[in-house]
Amino acid sequence: MIHATFTMRSVTLDMDTKVDVLLPEDRHKTEDIRGTKYPVLYVLHGYKNDNSSWLHLSNLFLMCRDLDLIVVMPSVNNSFYMDEVYGQDYYTYVTEELPTKLKNYLPITDDPEKTFVMGESMGGYGTLRCALGKPENYGKAVVLSGANILKMEGNTGGRHLYGVYGSSKQDVMDTDGNIDNLCDKLAVYEGHKPQIKFYCGLEDFVYPNCKQMADKLAESNPDVFAGAEYWHGEHNYFFWNEAIPKALKFFGFEVKQDSVI
Repeated sequence: MIHATFTMRSVTLDMDTKVDVLLPEDRHKTEDIRGTKYPVLYVLHGYKNDNSSWLHLSNLFLMCRDLDLIVVMPSVNNSFYMDEVYGQDYYTYVTEELPTKLKNYLPITDDPEKTFVMGESMGGYGTLRCALGKPENYGKAVVLSGANILKMEGNTGGRHLYGVYGSSKQDVMDTDGNIDNLCDKLAVYEGHKPQIKFYCGLEDFVYPNCKQMADKLAESNPDVFAGAEYWHGEHNYFFWNEAIPKALKFFGFEVKQDSVI
Protein backbone atom coordinates (compact mmCIF):
# COMPACT_ATOMS: atom_id res chain seq x y z
CA MET A 1 0.00 0.00 0.00
CA ILE A 2 1.28 3.43 -0.97
CA HIS A 3 1.04 6.30 1.51
CA ALA A 4 0.82 9.89 0.34
CA THR A 5 0.13 13.17 2.10
CA PHE A 6 -1.55 15.80 -0.04
CA THR A 7 -1.68 19.50 0.62
CA MET A 8 -4.67 20.79 -1.30
CA ARG A 9 -6.47 24.09 -1.58
CA SER A 10 -10.03 23.82 -0.31
CA VAL A 11 -12.45 26.29 -1.83
CA THR A 12 -14.97 25.52 0.92
CA LEU A 13 -12.48 26.21 3.72
CA ASP A 14 -10.65 28.95 1.78
CA MET A 15 -7.27 27.58 2.81
CA ASP A 16 -4.76 24.81 2.24
CA THR A 17 -5.46 21.60 4.11
CA LYS A 18 -3.75 18.22 4.43
CA VAL A 19 -5.15 14.80 3.55
CA ASP A 20 -3.45 11.45 4.10
CA VAL A 21 -4.27 8.77 1.52
CA LEU A 22 -3.45 5.06 1.34
CA LEU A 23 -3.47 3.63 -2.18
CA PRO A 24 -3.64 -0.06 -3.18
CA GLU A 25 -0.38 -1.63 -4.27
CA ASP A 26 0.41 -5.17 -5.38
CA ARG A 27 3.71 -5.58 -3.57
CA HIS A 28 4.50 -8.93 -5.14
CA LYS A 29 4.26 -8.27 -8.89
CA THR A 30 3.92 -5.48 -11.42
CA GLU A 31 0.70 -5.26 -13.39
CA ASP A 32 -0.96 -2.58 -15.52
CA ILE A 33 -4.14 -1.72 -13.59
CA ARG A 34 -4.93 1.60 -15.25
CA GLY A 35 -8.68 2.12 -15.48
CA THR A 36 -9.44 0.20 -12.28
CA LYS A 37 -11.77 1.95 -9.83
CA TYR A 38 -11.39 1.13 -6.14
CA PRO A 39 -13.68 1.20 -3.12
CA VAL A 40 -12.94 4.06 -0.74
CA LEU A 41 -12.96 4.36 3.05
CA TYR A 42 -13.06 7.80 4.64
CA VAL A 43 -11.51 7.62 8.12
CA LEU A 44 -12.36 10.49 10.45
CA HIS A 45 -10.12 11.54 13.32
CA GLY A 46 -11.11 12.45 16.85
CA TYR A 47 -10.99 15.58 18.99
CA LYS A 48 -7.54 17.22 19.31
CA ASN A 49 -6.16 14.97 16.53
CA ASP A 50 -5.58 15.46 12.81
CA ASN A 51 -5.25 13.60 9.52
CA SER A 52 -2.09 11.79 10.66
CA SER A 53 -3.47 10.34 13.90
CA TRP A 54 -4.74 7.06 12.48
CA LEU A 55 -1.35 6.42 10.85
CA HIS A 56 0.66 7.23 13.98
CA LEU A 57 -1.53 5.63 16.62
CA SER A 58 -3.38 2.73 15.01
CA ASN A 59 -2.72 -0.44 13.01
CA LEU A 60 -4.82 0.82 10.11
CA PHE A 61 -1.96 0.89 7.59
CA LEU A 62 -0.94 -2.68 8.46
CA MET A 63 -4.52 -3.96 8.37
CA CYS A 64 -5.16 -2.38 4.94
CA ARG A 65 -1.73 -3.07 3.46
CA ASP A 66 -2.83 -5.73 0.97
CA LEU A 67 -6.43 -4.66 0.42
CA ASP A 68 -7.83 -3.27 -2.83
CA LEU A 69 -9.09 -0.22 -0.98
CA ILE A 70 -8.32 3.50 -1.01
CA VAL A 71 -8.24 5.01 2.49
CA VAL A 72 -8.72 8.77 2.90
CA MET A 73 -7.93 10.60 6.14
CA PRO A 74 -8.86 14.30 6.11
CA SER A 75 -8.17 16.91 8.77
CA VAL A 76 -10.98 19.02 10.24
CA ASN A 77 -9.41 20.49 13.39
CA ASN A 78 -11.85 20.43 16.36
CA SER A 79 -14.89 21.20 14.20
CA PHE A 80 -16.99 18.13 15.11
CA TYR A 81 -17.51 17.80 11.35
CA MET A 82 -19.94 20.72 11.43
CA ASP A 83 -20.49 23.69 9.19
CA GLU A 84 -19.44 25.97 12.02
CA VAL A 85 -21.61 28.90 13.06
CA TYR A 86 -18.57 31.18 13.44
CA GLY A 87 -15.94 29.34 11.47
CA GLN A 88 -15.56 27.09 8.47
CA ASP A 89 -17.81 24.61 6.66
CA TYR A 90 -16.09 21.33 7.48
CA TYR A 91 -19.19 19.18 6.96
CA THR A 92 -19.58 20.49 3.41
CA TYR A 93 -15.85 20.02 2.83
CA VAL A 94 -15.82 16.37 3.96
CA THR A 95 -19.08 15.26 2.33
CA GLU A 96 -19.00 17.28 -0.90
CA GLU A 97 -15.77 19.00 -1.91
CA LEU A 98 -13.22 16.43 -0.74
CA PRO A 99 -14.80 13.41 -2.52
CA THR A 100 -15.20 15.39 -5.73
CA LYS A 101 -11.62 16.67 -5.73
CA LEU A 102 -10.10 13.29 -4.94
CA LYS A 103 -12.10 11.57 -7.69
CA ASN A 104 -10.62 14.05 -10.14
CA TYR A 105 -7.15 12.53 -9.77
CA LEU A 106 -7.48 9.22 -7.92
CA PRO A 107 -9.16 5.99 -9.14
CA ILE A 108 -12.04 6.20 -6.64
CA THR A 109 -15.36 4.56 -7.40
CA ASP A 110 -18.58 6.51 -7.87
CA ASP A 111 -20.58 3.61 -6.43
CA PRO A 112 -22.07 4.55 -3.04
CA GLU A 113 -22.27 0.85 -2.13
CA LYS A 114 -18.45 0.80 -2.24
CA THR A 115 -18.03 4.07 -0.37
CA PHE A 116 -17.48 3.70 3.38
CA VAL A 117 -16.91 5.99 6.36
CA MET A 118 -15.50 5.26 9.81
CA GLY A 119 -14.38 7.38 12.73
CA GLU A 120 -13.57 7.33 16.44
CA SER A 121 -14.81 9.62 19.20
CA MET A 122 -15.46 13.01 17.55
CA GLY A 123 -14.91 11.14 14.29
CA GLY A 124 -17.64 8.71 15.33
CA TYR A 125 -20.00 11.63 15.70
CA GLY A 126 -18.76 12.86 12.33
CA THR A 127 -19.42 9.42 10.84
CA LEU A 128 -23.04 9.64 11.99
CA ARG A 129 -23.30 13.17 10.60
CA CYS A 130 -22.04 11.95 7.21
CA ALA A 131 -23.92 8.65 6.95
CA LEU A 132 -27.24 9.96 8.24
CA GLY A 133 -27.01 13.42 6.68
CA LYS A 134 -25.85 12.22 3.24
CA PRO A 135 -27.22 8.64 3.11
CA GLU A 136 -27.05 8.58 -0.68
CA ASN A 137 -23.24 8.85 -0.53
CA TYR A 138 -22.32 5.80 1.57
CA GLY A 139 -22.81 2.05 1.55
CA LYS A 140 -21.69 1.31 5.11
CA ALA A 141 -20.46 3.21 8.16
CA VAL A 142 -18.73 2.23 11.40
CA VAL A 143 -18.98 4.31 14.56
CA LEU A 144 -16.16 3.77 17.04
CA SER A 145 -16.95 5.15 20.50
CA GLY A 146 -19.11 7.86 18.96
CA ALA A 147 -22.26 9.44 20.31
CA ASN A 148 -24.65 12.34 19.92
CA ILE A 149 -22.32 14.99 21.31
CA LEU A 150 -25.20 17.37 21.99
CA LYS A 151 -26.71 14.95 24.49
CA MET A 152 -23.55 14.30 26.46
CA GLU A 153 -23.29 15.96 29.86
CA GLY A 154 -20.34 18.02 30.99
CA ASN A 155 -17.61 19.81 29.08
CA THR A 156 -17.22 18.22 25.67
CA GLY A 157 -14.85 20.63 24.05
CA GLY A 158 -14.37 23.96 25.78
CA ARG A 159 -15.11 27.50 24.78
CA HIS A 160 -14.06 27.08 21.15
CA LEU A 161 -17.30 25.15 20.64
CA TYR A 162 -19.11 28.47 20.77
CA GLY A 163 -17.63 28.98 17.31
CA VAL A 164 -18.89 25.57 16.20
CA TYR A 165 -22.40 25.59 17.65
CA GLY A 166 -23.11 29.22 18.52
CA SER A 167 -23.64 30.61 21.99
CA SER A 168 -24.58 27.17 23.36
CA LYS A 169 -25.17 23.61 22.28
CA GLN A 170 -28.85 24.19 22.93
CA ASP A 171 -28.92 26.51 19.92
CA VAL A 172 -28.51 23.55 17.57
CA MET A 173 -30.74 20.97 19.24
CA ASP A 174 -33.30 21.53 16.47
CA THR A 175 -30.72 21.27 13.68
CA ASP A 176 -28.87 18.41 11.98
CA GLY A 177 -26.14 18.81 14.58
CA ASN A 178 -28.46 16.77 16.79
CA ILE A 179 -28.08 13.20 15.53
CA ASP A 180 -31.55 12.30 16.83
CA ASN A 181 -32.99 14.68 14.26
CA LEU A 182 -31.04 12.99 11.47
CA CYS A 183 -32.37 9.60 12.60
CA ASP A 184 -35.93 10.90 12.38
CA LYS A 185 -35.32 12.39 8.92
CA LEU A 186 -33.77 9.16 7.68
CA ALA A 187 -36.80 7.19 8.84
CA VAL A 188 -38.97 8.92 6.23
CA TYR A 189 -36.26 9.14 3.56
CA GLU A 190 -37.01 6.84 0.61
CA GLY A 191 -33.67 6.84 -1.17
CA HIS A 192 -30.50 4.80 -0.74
CA LYS A 193 -29.53 4.20 2.88
CA PRO A 194 -26.23 2.96 4.35
CA GLN A 195 -25.77 0.20 6.91
CA ILE A 196 -24.33 1.46 10.21
CA LYS A 197 -22.53 -0.51 12.92
CA PHE A 198 -21.29 0.55 16.37
CA TYR A 199 -18.28 -0.58 18.43
CA CYS A 200 -17.51 0.74 21.93
CA GLY A 201 -15.66 -0.30 25.07
CA LEU A 202 -17.65 -1.09 28.20
CA GLU A 203 -15.32 1.06 30.31
CA ASP A 204 -15.39 3.95 27.81
CA PHE A 205 -16.86 7.14 29.24
CA VAL A 206 -18.80 7.48 25.96
CA TYR A 207 -20.36 4.02 26.28
CA PRO A 208 -23.75 5.05 27.77
CA ASN A 209 -24.25 7.70 25.09
CA CYS A 210 -22.95 5.44 22.30
CA LYS A 211 -25.37 2.70 23.30
CA GLN A 212 -28.20 5.22 23.56
CA MET A 213 -27.41 6.41 20.04
CA ALA A 214 -27.25 2.85 18.68
CA ASP A 215 -30.57 2.02 20.37
CA LYS A 216 -32.14 5.15 18.91
CA LEU A 217 -31.01 4.21 15.41
CA ALA A 218 -32.21 0.62 15.84
CA GLU A 219 -35.63 1.85 16.92
CA SER A 220 -36.09 4.57 14.30
CA ASN A 221 -34.28 2.90 11.39
CA PRO A 222 -34.14 -0.89 11.82
CA ASP A 223 -33.33 -1.20 8.11
CA VAL A 224 -30.17 0.85 8.64
CA PHE A 225 -28.95 -0.42 12.02
CA ALA A 226 -26.44 -3.22 11.39
CA GLY A 227 -25.74 -4.04 15.02
CA ALA A 228 -23.50 -3.00 17.89
CA GLU A 229 -20.68 -4.79 19.66
CA TYR A 230 -19.43 -3.88 23.12
CA TRP A 231 -16.54 -5.48 24.97
CA HIS A 232 -14.05 -4.49 27.63
CA GLY A 233 -12.04 -1.46 26.66
CA GLU A 234 -11.59 2.25 27.13
CA HIS A 235 -11.58 5.37 24.97
CA ASN A 236 -8.26 4.79 23.22
CA TYR A 237 -6.50 3.20 20.26
CA PHE A 238 -5.93 -0.04 22.14
CA PHE A 239 -9.66 -0.66 21.81
CA TRP A 240 -10.00 0.84 18.34
CA ASN A 241 -7.14 -1.33 17.06
CA GLU A 242 -9.15 -4.37 18.14
CA ALA A 243 -12.14 -2.99 16.24
CA ILE A 244 -10.34 -2.30 12.94
CA PRO A 245 -10.40 -5.90 11.61
CA LYS A 246 -14.07 -6.19 12.60
CA ALA A 247 -14.85 -2.96 10.80
CA LEU A 248 -12.96 -3.98 7.67
CA LYS A 249 -14.79 -7.32 7.63
CA PHE A 250 -18.08 -5.43 7.90
CA PHE A 251 -17.00 -3.40 4.87
CA GLY A 252 -16.32 -6.64 3.00
CA PHE A 253 -12.54 -7.01 3.42
CA GLU A 254 -10.57 -9.79 5.09
CA VAL A 255 -7.33 -8.71 6.72
CA LYS A 256 -4.49 -10.91 5.46
CA GLN A 257 -2.41 -12.38 8.24
CA ASP A 258 0.75 -12.34 6.12
CA SER A 259 0.48 -8.62 5.37
CA VAL A 260 3.65 -7.93 7.35
CA ILE A 261 5.77 -9.79 4.81
